[in-house]
Amino acid sequence: MTRMYINWDVIVRRILGKATEQDNERVERWLAEDEGNRTYYRKAERYFNVYYTGEKQRQVDVEEAWNEFLVYAGKSRNRLRLRRRITIAAAIVFPVFILAAVFWLSREEKPQVEVAQNMPLLPGNTKAVLLTSAGEEVGLSDTTDVERVIKALSERQDEMVAREEVGPREEAKYNTIIVPRGGEFRLTLADGTNVVVNSDSRLRFPDRFVGAKREVFLTGEAFFEVAKDSLHPFIVGVRESNVRVLGTSFNVKGYLDDDYIQTTLVEGRVAFQASHDAEIQEMRPGQQVTYDRETGECVSREVNTSVYTAWVKGMWVLEGVRLEEIMKQLSRWYDVTVFYQNPKAKDLVFTGDLERYENCEIILNMISLTTNVKFEVKDREIIVE
Repeated sequence: MTRMYINWDVIVRRILGKATEQDNERVERWLAEDEGNRTYYRKAERYFNVYYTGEKQRQVDVEEAWNEFLVYAGKSRNRLRLRRRITIAAAIVFPVFILAAVFWLSREEKPQVEVAQNMPLLPGNTKAVLLTSAGEEVGLSDTTDVERVIKALSERQDEMVAREEVGPREEAKYNTIIVPRGGEFRLTLADGTNVVVNSDSRLRFPDRFVGAKREVFLTGEAFFEVAKDSLHPFIVGVRESNVRVLGTSFNVKGYLDDDYIQTTLVEGRVAFQASHDAEIQEMRPGQQVTYDRETGECVSREVNTSVYTAWVKGMWVLEGVRLEEIMKQLSRWYDVTVFYQNPKAKDLVFTGDLERYENCEIILNMISLTTNVKFEVKDREIIVE
């Protein structure tokens, strides 16, 4: 059974008496779910009673506090490691991980990540290339009004058609947004649909929608907020599959180096079809459909959608995620190459939150503090030891 997910800061607010009614309800459900959760909460409460008073003048020994908390949490610095299982990790691991991150950021030393050269791996930013239907390339940044650029190009094409006296064009012209590794881009399509395109992805879309359907084509990952139009369904083509939409918000992931295609529905209604001759799967909010491209198996399950859309808001929320999948995300966002000294490390499972806009070395240190995995950074390469 999928365990309940809870943020560490919600627990902290509860312990400090600053929780909202919604916070309290969530903590109560979490406590009722498992004795391990209740045990952990008591230990965290004990920790705060000892080390946190709210007094501004009080100096807390961070190292001593952290070691003490590990004792109360039943851990040791040598035994904090990723569990070797693919099922979702216990929710109790998440607060321990976040606390490790907080304490590491309070320390002056960075013992876990070896950096060969003083070149920080900075996070991605807003950037893309617009490849027009006419073959032109236009660099885009966060200051680019991409809708105005597309409109100007479209109007120019219309003028050319008019001069040639062949009548108005009836077919839409497709453009492509190419977002490189280390980038992301937000745009609004001609029908008012908002799209956030993730790094190492491309979206092919028309300058205007004509005909009975609104169709775009995605490679990689994107989050869609589709403008409602019951007469013209919105279709996202993802490799051999497609997602048919009327008006909704959802996340689609289908990278070339992934052996699956995944659709997560936040709200509204969509229908997922793995291929033209495959069965159509109707989805409801809170559902996720994962299509295994190797076996042809299509699995539907209930999920916490915020986990799979957190990247849009600058976070990675990880619940029982394999280290290989985490490093794929880091490699795309920070534009780095990852090497493994021991391939078995790929199957280690990890739970925690990562700040998407942090320096990469900070994230690697966060992982290192709660695992036996170490990282070495050389130029734009990360070696997993």
